[in-house]
Amino acid sequence: MTWSIGGSSSFQFNFFSRQNVQSTTIALQKAGQEVATGRKADIYEDLGSRASSVMRLRASEADTQTYMKSNALLGNKLQAMLTSLDSARGRIQAVLETTLSNATRPQNGAEVLQQDAKAALESIVATLNISFNGDHLFSGLRSEVPPLTRWSETNATTGLSPADAMASIFGGGPVSAADAAAIADQIDAAFNSADTANPNRNFETTFYGGSPAQTASGQPSKQVNAWVNNGQEVVYGARANDEPFREALKGLAMLAVTDVSKMDDAAYATWMDRVVTSLTKGQEGILQVSARVGFNQQVVETTQTQLTDLSLVRRTQISDYESVDPYEAITRMQSLETQLQASYQVSARLSGMSILNYLR
Repeated sequence: MTWSIGGSSSFQFNFFSRQNVQSTTIALQKAGQEVATGRKADIYEDLGSRASSVMRLRASEADTQTYMKSNALLGNKLQAMLTSLDSARGRIQAVLETTLSNATRPQNGAEVLQQDAKAALESIVATLNISFNGDHLFSGLRSEVPPLTRWSETNATTGLSPADAMASIFGGGPVSAADAAAIADQIDAAFNSADTANPNRNFETTFYGGSPAQTASGQPSKQVNAWVNNGQEVVYGARANDEPFREALKGLAMLAVTDVSKMDDAAYATWMDRVVTSLTKGQEGILQVSARVGFNQQVVETTQTQLTDLSLVRRTQISDYESVDPYEAITRMQSLETQLQASYQVSARLSGMSILNYLR
């Protein structure tokens, strides 16, 4: 009797069985990942040509998130600026009230105006020298340096302090109304950075160190700006050398340089009239700056709301592309588990089978 054994057929069967187990295992791992994450395991393979749409959506969403993070930072900066402006206006208002009550002649606290003005200058300089994340908010594009020099602090570049510069202009003080007007005119020139007799006394040399009001060619310097959305720019900068700040600081400096209560009556009236004018302009101008900052704050908040809504829509669209049906994924995983278990059982039974069992 002759026995014919097909060894090659048994080998092929085992080979195919192993391949089936391997492919089923890979598919089960993929299904398990999808059940765990709720997303397609291989998005681009599953989506095919639609994958480009997901790529575009993800790129747009990344831009949106960048704008949202930047806007959150900008919103905090604007709030810090607004708080500083309100604080500065409060100090100016307090000095202005005392000045107005002594506008024509010294009668109610004029003898303490010099000390009040010095204290207000110190407070306002500290307030406007505020920095946020390393950027000085009132220095313009030169945000790496504080904008203002303290009243008694020597400027390293000019060797003068603001107090020295004012004392140099004030000299022995006015003895008449005409003298008071002439000295006030010189102070105007210095605070407009137009003192050609001694440029070191100019506001933008000794008092202020941020971005200048004008470029070398005489054009207005750019203010700080930010892009809050694609194609949407906000110019939000406010420099400590803008006219309202210069006027306010000039009025305070005119009080801080001397004890006005000891002036000649005619000189006193002229001097105080110029002080009131400067402080009033500064107060009103800083209020307008505050309004502009507040408006920019509203723009940022509105844009942030729009970006949040847009991000929600985009993320929903991305989820529609990338997410899997959890019930379908679980059913598929269970089916693959059953299939794999059956494959293992068949493999185990085949491995236990031998022709010798039939020849004994």
